[in-house]
Amino acid sequence: MTHRSIGGIAPPSLHDAWEALADGLHVQRLMLHLAQWREVADGAPSGVQLFAETSASALAARPEALSDAPARGVAVGAGLTAWLDLPARYGTTSGPNSPLAATGDSVADDLLDGVRDDVCRAAVAAVCGASAWWVGVFATIRHLGVHHLTLEPVTDDVGLDVLRTATRTVALGAATRVLQQRLRTAPSDSSGLSEESVRLAYCRAVTGGVVAEGGMPQLLEALGELRLVDLVATSIPWRGRFTKYAGGTGAGQVE
Repeated sequence: MTHRSIGGIAPPSLHDAWEALADGLHVQRLMLHLAQWREVADGAPSGVQLFAETSASALAARPEALSDAPARGVAVGAGLTAWLDLPARYGTTSGPNSPLAATGDSVADDLLDGVRDDVCRAAVAAVCGASAWWVGVFATIRHLGVHHLTLEPVTDDVGLDVLRTATRTVALGAATRVLQQRLRTAPSDSSGLSEESVRLAYCRAVTGGVVAEGGMPQLLEALGELRLVDLVATSIPWRGRFTKYAGGTGAGQVE
């Protein structure tokens, strides 16, 4: 059966609908637990291994804002408006930089090697920086969450090494969406070299996702907690990306 367009606009695919659902769920979880996050950021509890490695406020350090209007348009077109706006609104401004920021920056640098398109470069760098913030914020309240399978309170700890791997995965997914959007909408230059470099960056991103898939089950188990697991699991294309949605088990049932 084919879908009819309404007013000349084709309805979203099932994949697009699931992606939008995942995006909305991340925002919902942030807003629902914003007060808890602020309490932890103001005074991290003792006994949590993560806060012996870094501070809660550092994990939520505000990433660099995206001021370039065309680049923002690409990110918005990729469905990442809230992805950028909420870190800009709620990110902490005092204290050290996020220990996860360098990982997000590294993903952007690796993907953008040889890319001359300044709009694309700015958009990819911004969403990768925001990815470190999202992982960091959910990590600060991880000890207050539940296990993604048992829904029992989490009792184990997570360290920065695991969170860096999570950040790399999430940044890779956000960058992939931006690169895909740029290829859909960017005007071709006379030489075609800019478009080709963006296409190569997109191929690197897709390849990175394929490589990351092999370690995804182990990463999700190491993260353990529901919010972090869903953030990472829905970030890149892989076989388990939307398993909860396809199986009818609402990922937001706890909330």
